[in-house]
Amino acid sequence: MAYARLAKENTVPVRILEGQKTLITRTMHSMEYDPAHDELVVNSPLAQAILTFKGGSGGEEPPVRVIQGPNTQIQGTDYDGNDKMAMDPVNGEIYIGVATSGGPGKGVVLVFDRLGNGDVAPKRILGGPNTQFQFPTPKGQGFPHMAVDPVRNLLIVSSRGSLLIFDRTASGDAKPKAVIAGPKTLLGGGGGLVKVHPPTGMIVSSCAEGSICAWSIDDTGDVAPRFKIPVQKITGINFSGPTLNPAYKEVIVTSSAKNVIATFYWPEIFDSKRD
Repeated sequence: MAYARLAKENTVPVRILEGQKTLITRTMHSMEYDPAHDELVVNSPLAQAILTFKGGSGGEEPPVRVIQGPNTQIQGTDYDGNDKMAMDPVNGEIYIGVATSGGPGKGVVLVFDRLGNGDVAPKRILGGPNTQFQFPTPKGQGFPHMAVDPVRNLLIVSSRGSLLIFDRTASGDAKPKAVIAGPKTLLGGGGGLVKVHPPTGMIVSSCAEGSICAWSIDDTGDVAPRFKIPVQKITGINFSGPTLNPAYKEVIVTSSAKNVIATFYWPEIFDSKRD
């Protein structure tokens, strides 16, 4: 569903994208908008696919491209499946985390060309013990999320209470360049959604006590967040998210349990200067 930015209680959506022809399924827990090409990219866990739609799509409109098939190596599991994806519109790449054989804790990040269509192989695969990936996460929490900083050519992966920072083009069993983890970080045990604001290098993710926290992409080790919003304390909702709206210096979270979208003005993460 698409709403006006200033929509409030009981506002009718301006567009709804739904129906069998869309191939959209349940348990998809992230999506990305590509402003450079006016496209919407979502994953479809039950169909084990990545779907790309025109930016203004609505109704039962089919995707313009579908990445799906055995060569893609996209596969589902009983741990919520490949439920999160990320996109780098600058370099034209789509990222998705999937499980591999070997049980819980085993997984890889697959990277596809934005224009990939059909049963296409990933252009890169990042995974192995040196990556420190720990996913799938415990049942019910889904896969870790990823975000790309095209300014610094970095990839951030959220993985069981840590933020792993890699070179954007890392592949194989590569080690992270930096790891943000430890009790001071307030990071939780799951694979929460993570976003990055490249102009300031601020990483934003869910953290302890129902809050949203922000760290610098230059941080490493057991470091406290630079900024925090106690969302649950303020609103009473157990949220998922966040997503960023840099044009208006806003962070947006959702609550499926309460059917709520909450928007916060957070200029600090959009205006902060790096150390």
